[in-house]
Amino acid sequence: MYGNTVVNAPNLERFAEQSTVFSHTLTTSPVCTPYRGCLLTGRYPSQTGVLENGQALPDDAITFAHLLNDAGYDTHYVGKWHLSGDPQQNRWVPPDKRGGFQHFIGWESHHVDHYAGLIWADNPDEALQMDGHETDGLTELAIKQLHLASKSDNPFCMVVSYQAPHPPCSPPEEYLTYYQDAGLLLEPTADKSAYYNRPEWNADYDVETFRQLYFGEITHIDHAFGQLLETLEDLNLADNTLVIFTSDHGEMAGNHSLFGKGVMYAEALHVPLMIRYPRQDQKYHSDVVASTVDFLPTILDYAGCNPYPYAEGCSLRSQIEGTASISSQAIFSEYHNFCVVSEDFKLFTKARTLQPIALYDMVTDHYEENNLIDDPQYDKIKQNLLKQLSDWHKRVIGETIT
Repeated sequence: MYGNTVVNAPNLERFAEQSTVFSHTLTTSPVCTPYRGCLLTGRYPSQTGVLENGQALPDDAITFAHLLNDAGYDTHYVGKWHLSGDPQQNRWVPPDKRGGFQHFIGWESHHVDHYAGLIWADNPDEALQMDGHETDGLTELAIKQLHLASKSDNPFCMVVSYQAPHPPCSPPEEYLTYYQDAGLLLEPTADKSAYYNRPEWNADYDVETFRQLYFGEITHIDHAFGQLLETLEDLNLADNTLVIFTSDHGEMAGNHSLFGKGVMYAEALHVPLMIRYPRQDQKYHSDVVASTVDFLPTILDYAGCNPYPYAEGCSLRSQIEGTASISSQAIFSEYHNFCVVSEDFKLFTKARTLQPIALYDMVTDHYEENNLIDDPQYDKIKQNLLKQLSDWHKRVIGETIT
């Protein structure tokens, strides 16, 4: 559904035919923890104060769980949390660090061994070993939570947060069979000599092997997602449930000779976003650039809640239902560098100095091979984007860069 002809994902492809597919969705921060803080609050990392992995969501942060609780919803969270602060490890998450979710079964972070992951509910001394690969074990737990939610008289909201696909990547053998042949490096920026080496994760392999493992875990997630959709059907919940499929960030996977995330290249910054509204009877496609900050307003809109005045984004409902267009808006992302996307161009700058370091034409240069930052033909576009980023920076962070 996003143009990749190699990855096997039949359940996601079927889901795409039933939903609205957003072609251009950018994470507000291409790393785990800052993204999660933004997802839950609808506010940028600089506003939540969650700027790096391992930082805790502030105790006074209002999340969509709090707002839905007030509206009479049962709120559930299943899986990786990564918002309760250090230590970043496979451990229990205390109730006061769970962002308002009423029903919580999860862990803080870092299941490096996907076959040895532990998960906790309310007792820190009662860890549950998930069966098999954590993707399978987590899916079983999520299905149990869906059964629990279906028995309540209240509407529900559930987040299912998988860690995989995530290096060092260890999918079950059956999901590797799709990727045994060579030919996985299709992008012009893919570095065939790139090598992934993380001794602390027992990961030491070339880029082709990395992609075989990573793509295998994507196919594994596809199978898990199919099970969740099937459960919604079996419980007669599918026709009145909004389903959102997305991710916190991408993976460089050897493009531009890089692995991991945390950079402003498209492979790390762009994320999938497919949303199926209740009783959707046709596929829609949206070219509007969407952002993580749009998720909270969208969820509240469909839940029948009042808008949250401190949320930064806007509801995507008109795009989801194909009823109207959202006017063009600038999209911002922040981590060690900053990024603004507007009017088919993308500018990123060196950290909080806002020193421009790259400008790309997103229409003609999908793989970001041609940096236009020093091309005088694009000076006006560069200055316009830089002003939008500077104005955003001043408003969100409260600093003026001179």
